[in-house]
Amino acid sequence: MLQIILCDDDPFTLRLLTGLLERAIRKSGTAAKIVCLASTGIEVLQFIRGGGTYLYFLDYDLGKDTLNGIDLVRQIYRADPEGKIVFVTSHGDKGMEILRSGVRPYGFMEKLVEQDEMIREYVRYLKMASYEEKSPAEEASIEISIGMDEMVRLSLSEILYVDSVKTVAHSVCFHTFDGSEITVRDTIEHVGKLLGDSFIRCHRSVLVNEKHILSLRGGMIKLSNSALVPCALGRKRAVSDRMAAGKKA
Repeated sequence: MLQIILCDDDPFTLRLLTGLLERAIRKSGTAAKIVCLASTGIEVLQFIRGGGTYLYFLDYDLGKDTLNGIDLVRQIYRADPEGKIVFVTSHGDKGMEILRSGVRPYGFMEKLVEQDEMIREYVRYLKMASYEEKSPAEEASIEISIGMDEMVRLSLSEILYVDSVKTVAHSVCFHTFDGSEITVRDTIEHVGKLLGDSFIRCHRSVLVNEKHILSLRGGMIKLSNSALVPCALGRKRAVSDRMAAGKKA
C-alpha cells in the first residue's frame, strides 16, 4: 500500500488538498492511504523517523519554516532514500531553481483553481507510484552514441523532451532533467521508436515526456522545469487525449 504524506503550511489549503487527495485515491482505485498531515517540514521529519517509504506531496514554500523546499527534501532523502516527492506549488518558476540545486523530485504539480484538474494530477501520480511499487525492476533507459567510441546511457525518466536541431542536419538534442543538452546524429522518427509510448509526438520536430507535462495551454506545453515546448495545432487533440488517458481512473 502506498503511504502518503501531505504537507502545507496553510490550514485551509491543507484541508482542501486532503479532501481532493482522498477523492483522487478513491477515483484511482489504488491501494493508498494518507498517513500524515503536516504543516511544517519538522513535522514531516519527525514522522518519518519511524522508518518506511512514502509518497510525499509537499508545498515548496512553507512560510517561515526553517526547513524549506530544497533543504527539507535533502533531509527527507537521507531518512527515506526511496521516497517519491511531488512538489505542489503555485510558483511555476520554482521548478528550475529546484533542478539547479541537484534535488531530484518525483514530479511537480501546480495549485489550480480547477479542483477536477487537481484531482486528475493526484490520480496520475498515484497510479505512477503504485505501478512502480508493484514493478521495482531496473529503470528503463536508452544508450546513445555521442562520438566514435563514446556512449552515454540516459534513463527515460531523466529526459524532458527531444527536439530536432535546425542548424545541424539529421541531428536531435536530448534535454534532460538536470539541465543538460546532448546533441547526437539521429532523426526524431528513430528516437521516437527508441523512447517508446511514454513520449508524445507534440510537434513534427518535438517529442515530450508525458511524465513531465504540467499543462497544455495556447499551443504550448509547460514542463516540470517551467520550460515551454510547442504543440502543433494538429497534435493538440492527440496530446490532450494522451494526457487525459494517463490521468483517468
